[in-house]
Amino acid sequence: MKKNVLIFVLILYCIAVLSAAPTLKFAELGDVKLFNGEVLENCRMGYRIMGEPNADASNYVLYPTWHAGTSEHIYGLIHKYNFVDTSSYCIILVDALGNGVSSSPSNSRTQGGENFPEVRVIDMARCLKGVLDNIGVDHLHAIVGGSMGSMQGFEFICEYPDMADKAVLYVSSPRNSAYDILRRLEALEIIEMGRKYDIPEEEYIKIVKISGGINGKSPEFFSREMSHKEIQDYLAGYENYTPGIYPADNYYCQTKALITHDISWRDDYDMKNTAKRIKADVFIIVNKQDHTVSPWEALDFAKMIKAKTLVLNNNRGHLGISYEIERVRKAMDRFLKK
Repeated sequence: MKKNVLIFVLILYCIAVLSAAPTLKFAELGDVKLFNGEVLENCRMGYRIMGEPNADASNYVLYPTWHAGTSEHIYGLIHKYNFVDTSSYCIILVDALGNGVSSSPSNSRTQGGENFPEVRVIDMARCLKGVLDNIGVDHLHAIVGGSMGSMQGFEFICEYPDMADKAVLYVSSPRNSAYDILRRLEALEIIEMGRKYDIPEEEYIKIVKISGGINGKSPEFFSREMSHKEIQDYLAGYENYTPGIYPADNYYCQTKALITHDISWRDDYDMKNTAKRIKADVFIIVNKQDHTVSPWEALDFAKMIKAKTLVLNNNRGHLGISYEIERVRKAMDRFLKK
């Protein structure tokens, strides 16, 4: 009996070890000069590695995090759905600036809170390159990212056009639409008002989260798939606020980076000229009903660079990738392996 129990415990231990996220490591980038001329002191970038490099180191895939996401979240996505094939690729998961793992308002020893310098998506992309330099990776098979992760991807393939052979960029955009700017401005102004009048963070961030949740899916979803009786239960989910590693200062930092996102800054805001910089083979995936990141700028840019596209049309909006996860996974896998 004791022997059977011991065997059972060992099996559980092995399962836990095999399913655990890869070790979180840090690349120390020192003082980093940002796009606006400010300096981010003692920049630290968190990252994890899944899979193994092949003999000629030609199978590296870079996967930066989305807004409020961490490398552990990406690990969970890949582990659960085999979203990127770890038997074929060595995947470098990188925590974006401001996410509470890499340098952020919440963890900076010298520039904490509102003293944290303003970062942009291009700064995030340059720090991705810093991580790759730190670990000795000089070429990528691909960069893959969703939402803010693929905004970093758009910047990366412009800034380092010879670095990646391919790019898979989903529910993202090369620049904000007017709608996107208005949405992000709403969140920023709510946080600024909360700071100005010393409103408790858990009170004003609730409004920010509810707004984000509503825009995360489409109006059709809430109109057709949520009953009137379910509304109170839905709202109750926003009552208990535990900031963890992602308090309002971090939310503000990353949202401020998003509101300025526009890869055509390097060409006097002429997107056609920016398109000429792209050398990577690009696959753009959008959902027509995305109300968090409008799909139209990405689709227009896809035509300019002759990118492959997959256009979803489901009422899960920005979360529509998860709703059609198997279809998206197969399309990505074919693209990465062709």
